[in-house]
Amino acid sequence: MKNYKIGEIAEVQFGPHMKTQSKGTIKYLLGSHFDDNLHPTNFQNSYVDLNDKALKFQLKSNDVILAGKGLRTFAWAYNESLGPMVPSSLFYLLRSSEEVVIGEYLAAVLNSERLQYELSMIGAGATITSIPKKELKELEMMIPSISEQQKFLEIYNLFNKDIELTDKILQEKRNLKRGVVNELLTNKNKY
Repeated sequence: MKNYKIGEIAEVQFGPHMKTQSKGTIKYLLGSHFDDNLHPTNFQNSYVDLNDKALKFQLKSNDVILAGKGLRTFAWAYNESLGPMVPSSLFYLLRSSEEVVIGEYLAAVLNSERLQYELSMIGAGATITSIPKKELKELEMMIPSISEQQKFLEIYNLFNKDIELTDKILQEKRNLKRGVVNELLTNKNKY
């Protein structure tokens, strides 16, 4: 395991500010596109056309984006199965070598309590968080070998699946409760 600064393992730059449209060839990622489990959702009216600017910032395999401005700081590893995407200027684009760090691992570490705390400290001082690029590049993290990162991700992803299943079960129980209460209130003679 070796200690690295983010600036040593990744190229760091803000995504572009582009004018969005209701239809287009590339999804334009905004903070509101991510649910509580950090899954991108609903891209309605958030597309950009393919041009030189979009091509430069189009997400690639192993890329990670980090919300560097706003009320919610989080990292997300790009998945090619979601199609072409460009991060908005809300996000830092962290482009790293797969030989040093797996994008999913980098996102998981950036979302950890310790690094979230450190990110909040370097982004503090304003009403709305804004993480300075210089301080972000100096942020240190331990990075194990690729095989250890893969083992970590197996466990991490199992926990994420378990949490998502628990959330679905809770939502179904809420729906069942709502239905039963409505039925009981509609048919008062049943209780």
